[in-house]
Amino acid sequence: MIVVGLAGCPGGNGGLGEACHGNDDCAGGLQCFGSQCALRCQRAPDCGDGYSCDEDGLCKLATGQRGDVCSSEVDCAPSLACRIDGAAIDPATQHLQATCLEQAPMRLTGDTCTQDCDCRNWTCALGRCVDLCGQPRDCAVGQTCVEIPRIDANGALFAGCLPAKGSLSWSIPVTTPAAEVLLPVPAGASSVELVMTVDDPTQKVGAQSVLSPIGATIFTQPCSPLLATSDEPCADVDAEDQYFGNFDPTNPGTGNKVRHLAAFGQSVLLMPSALTTPLATGDYVVKVSSFRGDGSGGSAIPRVTAVIQLSSGATLDLHFFFLDLTDHPCLDPGAVLNAGSATAGAFQSEYLQTLRAVFTGPGVTIGDVTYEDITDRADLDGLDIANAGALLSLGKYATGVNVFFVRSLSPLGIQAYGPNPGPAGLAGTPQSGIAIGLDTLCYRRWPAVARLTAYEIARYMGLYHNVELDTAKHPTWRDPLSDSDDTNSNLLYFSAAGGTDLSAGQAALLLRSAVLR
Repeated sequence: MIVVGLAGCPGGNGGLGEACHGNDDCAGGLQCFGSQCALRCQRAPDCGDGYSCDEDGLCKLATGQRGDVCSSEVDCAPSLACRIDGAAIDPATQHLQATCLEQAPMRLTGDTCTQDCDCRNWTCALGRCVDLCGQPRDCAVGQTCVEIPRIDANGALFAGCLPAKGSLSWSIPVTTPAAEVLLPVPAGASSVELVMTVDDPTQKVGAQSVLSPIGATIFTQPCSPLLATSDEPCADVDAEDQYFGNFDPTNPGTGNKVRHLAAFGQSVLLMPSALTTPLATGDYVVKVSSFRGDGSGGSAIPRVTAVIQLSSGATLDLHFFFLDLTDHPCLDPGAVLNAGSATAGAFQSEYLQTLRAVFTGPGVTIGDVTYEDITDRADLDGLDIANAGALLSLGKYATGVNVFFVRSLSPLGIQAYGPNPGPAGLAGTPQSGIAIGLDTLCYRRWPAVARLTAYEIARYMGLYHNVELDTAKHPTWRDPLSDSDDTNSNLLYFSAAGGTDLSAGQAALLLRSAVLR
């Protein structure tokens, strides 16, 4: 009987899936979990609900019962969730206090939500259900533990699990033509934007003002010359000075810290606009408004979407769309340009290769490249930029940049068109892409078209002209991110005669865009 009993014990050599009574019964690299030898954990979710994963990779059953104080989901026993109590702060962690309570049969962490009651653990933040955490291994693989401001607690912080890479987007409800919205920015966010849209194309939409998490005014909409009075004068130059004010190298503490203008139909507020004003963790207060053409208050109700880039990226996907370019007079005789032909020939060896070279400098790699034809929109083949929204709305890819090739752009002289900045991370909006006119090939070759494309992509991603036409008269009208104020070797030179270089500062800001992955 003794011999038989000993033969039934693994004795420290138990293999994966074999029965065990303790960790010592299992071979190295395994643990005894659920009476079977199992792989050691890397993250708490590897163990299941109600367990933590310790430094040795062992699953530990949580002891927190209903009503017990917790700081992480792994503190609470199975079937319980670590739920924020209200606005009270835990003096030990300086985070919001939380308690172990019954979880709801609702959505899991990472699922989309609009309110707390959508989520199993009653915590909805940044449009996602979020588990509370104390360290990265409390979160699933691909997630990390970061501080997140809670809107319902006046921006007080809690530590929650968010994706370690990529971007998040969610809608912010607005019910009046002018309204204050709260924009929560978690720790470590690379960039944040608000995409504001109105259905009335005769009205503008944008941010009227922005307050930082500490209540400092970092942006106000530039004045309107059309509304100027003797008591409140505003010439065109005053409006321009206010737009460029945050970039005055002689007086960096004054003026707007963000570049933004209201625009007809749709506009984007992107932060940061400069490395001198980094993002702060907490709730930004943004007054969103519609405007009439003269700058007075509008009547249209804005739709608002927030996009947060959680980490810097390095890969740029490009999605090429070809309108009907049959018998285009600027192509070489007999040449055809469409989704099929673009995968070979000069489009690859001259155009795409030039694009790769331009973006290699700032550390961006061209990633996935797709090619599609648009054959049923003859009205957009030759594009008037007043109708650009109809074309760019066909941009169906949220990651990367949608690039549309059209026969020509009008008014005459426009070679390329795109928003500055664009709605990075969102597809299907009236600004989801850039347009390139192929009549440029009548007097230039593919490398020049590639430079124009790179210029529009960089502006879409949030870069600005390194120098403006009137800088000699107005020295603040420039972007100090560029190394050289007056050189045309920079990609963001205001003229089509510009170069392909980007400064270190421009590159650093470029890498924050939600366009990248």
